[in-house]
Amino acid sequence: MENLLGILKKENKEREKRLIISDRKLISDMVAYIKTKKICDYDTEMLRKSLIRTALRTYGSKKKNFQDMVGEDFKIYCDKLCENSRLMTSKEWILSRSVTLLLALALMYAARLVDVFLTGGNFFTSPVDINLGFLAVTVTLIIGIGITYIYVARIVAQTGKAMSGIQSFGMLFILAVILLVSAGSAIYLSHVHLFYIEWWIPVLILGVVYGVLKVFYVQYENQLAKEA
Repeated sequence: MENLLGILKKENKEREKRLIISDRKLISDMVAYIKTKKICDYDTEMLRKSLIRTALRTYGSKKKNFQDMVGEDFKIYCDKLCENSRLMTSKEWILSRSVTLLLALALMYAARLVDVFLTGGNFFTSPVDINLGFLAVTVTLIIGIGITYIYVARIVAQTGKAMSGIQSFGMLFILAVILLVSAGSAIYLSHVHLFYIEWWIPVLILGVVYGVLKVFYVQYENQLAKEA
């Protein structure tokens, strides 16, 4: 299945390599701000493409650079750029976040399988022990990363600039709490056995659900691309 959003992202990634480091950093900050406005994924990448093209055009001029064109406050420039962009629908948000969540769950399960090997077990010959500690760590990390993302996104949406010292301390505090809770869960709850399961069953379930959601997500993004 053709993935128009994936193709656009790949093209933008290649174009960005032609930019100088300062312009690449500025565009990255601008796109991060644009994402806080809940613009649909395809239109966000189209805006990134527009920003890259604008930056590249300034390289042929000795009078203005990309920073001069954007101005001191890039939020104003981005707000104008987003005026005709489509907002992310609930369907797109659910599909996008579900795909990301399943990848996170798959990563955590892979870590559990590695842990079985490191502790002398073999999940190919014996069922995998799913304990309360593993589930607690998984939930803590996923929720914690979500909270951290929301925290940073709000700062970017409000200031459009890098975090201040106090804001950076706040983020470090959140990360410290996540690590402490995760470590505590792993140490004190791992002995609480919940159930055993054959290693391939979660792999199969996660793979099938991810594949189905990914297909729906790509189809929806292709529809947005064709309507653009």
